[in-house]
Amino acid sequence: MRTILGTANAGDDVRAAVHRLGPAFERDYITHTTIEHWADIMGEMVARRVRAVAVRDGKLFLYAPDATWKNEMRMSAPEIVQRVNNYAGGRMVKEIAFARSARPEPIPSEEGTDTETPAAYARAVVQTGLTDEEIARGTALAKAVSDGELATRIQRAYQVARKAQRLKEQRGLVPCPSCGRMVDNVCLDCRRAEERSVRREVRAILRCEPWAKLADIVRRIPSCDALLLGSERADLVRRIAGETEYTAQDSENARLLTMLHRGLPPEEVTPKKIQSTFWELRNELITTRAFWEEMKRRKAKKKS
Repeated sequence: MRTILGTANAGDDVRAAVHRLGPAFERDYITHTTIEHWADIMGEMVARRVRAVAVRDGKLFLYAPDATWKNEMRMSAPEIVQRVNNYAGGRMVKEIAFARSARPEPIPSEEGTDTETPAAYARAVVQTGLTDEEIARGTALAKAVSDGELATRIQRAYQVARKAQRLKEQRGLVPCPSCGRMVDNVCLDCRRAEERSVRREVRAILRCEPWAKLADIVRRIPSCDALLLGSERADLVRRIAGETEYTAQDSENARLLTMLHRGLPPEEVTPKKIQSTFWELRNELITTRAFWEEMKRRKAKKKS
């Protein structure tokens, strides 16, 4: 597989070293790195709920804790495959499948994988030089304050701030156009804030039009994509299901859940589709002990 995965931000020497170790190692390296960067590929919202477990025979195995998220992943399978392969730099997977258990390692949710300690960073800041103009500016700020101790603190704070800024510039960081924070390519805080805003808008549409399709929402919210819509739909389904009893199949919540889970308009909701939806969501709905005992009896009867 010809790929730049996992080495896209590294130098040519890293890519060459991986390639020289042979196709088997390169393939394993690609697979491992893809799984480790699942949160980067899919976003934190999806990664917190669905885990990438393994890649075997062209299949990406995912672990989803409930039927709602499995359903959303199935509906978004083409986009998931495309995102994973784009990250890998080649056709690593052809389809998705579901694993019975999750990997023991947690999916990282922090930004990046920088291992520099705070102490090392502090030393790097101290060792960063300032221009004569910056030194003069700090001195001028201190002279404007009559309190000597406060003046010293202000001058020191200014110098540390300028050194930190210069260090970040030397390391290739650039100011975020929205908040001005020095970042590596993308400001994750601003991106998260933007995503939260989009999610609120999508959620509002789903509450009014639970049958809304992706095309309908994109016309109103161009930045929405299939995975974002799927995750919001899944969360809303789980929230409503957690307030609904399995036996309440003639309730308004029953119709709402069926429209959300299946993307059906009101006129297509039937008792049979509600019953089917409730069976698929039985682990999310409020059930009684008697219900599960009855399920066990039915299962035992089928086996006999």
